[in-house]
Amino acid sequence: MGYYPIFLEVEAMPVILVGGGHVALEKIGRLVDAGADVTVVAPELIPEVREFIDAGRAKWTARAFEAGDTAGYGLVMVATDDGEVNRSVADEARENGILVNAADDVANCDFILPSLAKKGSLQIASSTGGGSPAMARWLRERLEDFLSDDVVGLADLLAETRVEIRAMDRQCAARCPRTKTPPPLLCEDCPNRIPVERWQEAINGGVFDLVQQGKMDEARTLLKERLQRSELTPAPWWTTEEETVR
Repeated sequence: MGYYPIFLEVEAMPVILVGGGHVALEKIGRLVDAGADVTVVAPELIPEVREFIDAGRAKWTARAFEAGDTAGYGLVMVATDDGEVNRSVADEARENGILVNAADDVANCDFILPSLAKKGSLQIASSTGGGSPAMARWLRERLEDFLSDDVVGLADLLAETRVEIRAMDRQCAARCPRTKTPPPLLCEDCPNRIPVERWQEAINGGVFDLVQQGKMDEARTLLKERLQRSELTPAPWWTTEEETVR
């Protein structure tokens, strides 16, 4: 079976989590950290799951799953070791057109959860397609070693610079009388457009070395130079010397 990799926006999404044990604990942390509106349905909770309820980070329906419980939810997560419960929840979710995941029960899953290495703003997901959880953990541990403070610092620098440049691009595209694309996109032939390849060349062109040395200001300057947008004040062909987009 093939899977399509995706990062799902769950901010404020109502999510039902069926089960209150250790498997549920593995799910609830990531969900609430991503901003999901989680409701746990289970007769009992282990203390660690109960902490999320007591802290107001999730809600609890203190009973077993009942028919109709999935209605109104955007995502269904099942964390029980009862195959019959898993099947009942999955069947109802699918009837309602809701994606469902049942832990360690591929037959009752529309998607599987990857092994995740996370630090700062970076997340790297890996999966063996459910074939080897041990291998997935092995990969995660090595990816966590790779995600050093320097790598996170580089990611933050690139993100900040991109926001700056996109703000300039938005002004450029909005004012260009020959634009073929809506703001904030630039035309393919716009001299201010930065190809993806140039970003990659900038990363490989000494910027990361400066980040590793803690020279963030120098890294920022070099990045903009490598991108050929050092002044971050694009002057498209239609501007005059007195009318530079800022």
